[in-house]
Amino acid sequence: MRVLLVAYYYPPLNTGGTIRPQKMAQYLPPLGHPVCVLTHTYGQTDLSNGPVLRVKDTSYNRERQGLKYWQWLCLRVYTEIKNLLGRYHSIYSWWQEGVVRQAEQIMAIARPEVIIATYPPVETLQIGLYLSKRFGLPLVCDFRDGLLFEPIEQKRMNRYACIRERYAAIEAGAAAASAAVITIAGPIGDYFRKKYGVKRVEVMATGFDRQDFAGVSGQVCLDPAYFQVVFTGRFALSHEYNPVGFFFTAVRDLLEEQPALARKLKLHLLGEYRAGELARLKDLIGEGIIEVHGFVPRRLALAFQRAADVLLIITPSDRTSATSAKIFEYLATGKPILALTDGTVLAEIIRETGAGWLAHPEKPAEIKDMLGRLLSDRQFLLSLKPDRQAIERYSTASQMAKLGRLLDEISTERR
Repeated sequence: MRVLLVAYYYPPLNTGGTIRPQKMAQYLPPLGHPVCVLTHTYGQTDLSNGPVLRVKDTSYNRERQGLKYWQWLCLRVYTEIKNLLGRYHSIYSWWQEGVVRQAEQIMAIARPEVIIATYPPVETLQIGLYLSKRFGLPLVCDFRDGLLFEPIEQKRMNRYACIRERYAAIEAGAAAASAAVITIAGPIGDYFRKKYGVKRVEVMATGFDRQDFAGVSGQVCLDPAYFQVVFTGRFALSHEYNPVGFFFTAVRDLLEEQPALARKLKLHLLGEYRAGELARLKDLIGEGIIEVHGFVPRRLALAFQRAADVLLIITPSDRTSATSAKIFEYLATGKPILALTDGTVLAEIIRETGAGWLAHPEKPAEIKDMLGRLLSDRQFLLSLKPDRQAIERYSTASQMAKLGRLLDEISTERR
């Protein structure tokens, strides 16, 4: 079944959001579902490159340098003014309009039998709905995050009523028009079943691909004299609030209580961090407890994960669907995971796989005790007994096989 995959976030962009569509494009063809990707470019529109069709996005939303910054700023101001006036608009609307203008040519090249639209951004869903209706094709909507359920864009929706209204219409339209809905986490799937009565909902984690780790071992050597904790990614992700401050409070409390541990602990931060976030860590950075590596290529981040003693992940407990692509990378390493989360899908994954320990993300005393035990009790650290079979169920191959079977079902129904 030929697939048109609508994905704004796609390589060469290097973000967590690109991994899932990239793996779809890689794994579906061997399962009998050739994929043509429809994505964006900040260069010129290019519909000549067969498997990947790129339509120009004039917003330069991730290339804000030089003249492009001023163009982005003007378009951003224009977007905000329209929303203030109650007329919905988005920084990605120009990309969506470009796709619509060239829909006939895109569809002639891709010749799809099904469309998969992966959110975010919401424009991918709008494009999927438009193409599905215009060309009479089944639509599969993929929610890597919730739209109205535990929304990552809560702040914008609170600010502008027109955005709330448009998002509600898009979500309802997607639920009604989709041959199937796939989600990254169970709570999002449950939401679509209960609110809209969607019968075909598949929960499909992004998973880990062991091929991505080939050759990364040994690229990074961390001093064995220290207990090496590695954190990859951003603190806030797409969420306005992330309780990372409680973790660093716990670190300070532990070092005040046991100063000798300062000579044992190293915490490596790999990702994009705001100046304000780093300013609040100035003391720990100055003391050499924290090493900030900034944004690094993904393979280097994977190498750091492989070299760690413990891998750290933190999610807000107010988002039950909170997961991150890095938890699956963490699982693939076989290294112990310290997950600061509570009542979330991430907590369920840790319990199911036995791959690490849990502590409440907003209880510094609990975090301090757990971290202190990991640092001082070698037997406790070695006591972890991960369930390899449970971990393997989160492999990309296993998860993408679910999607392949779903497309097989849709194909059979269309015959």
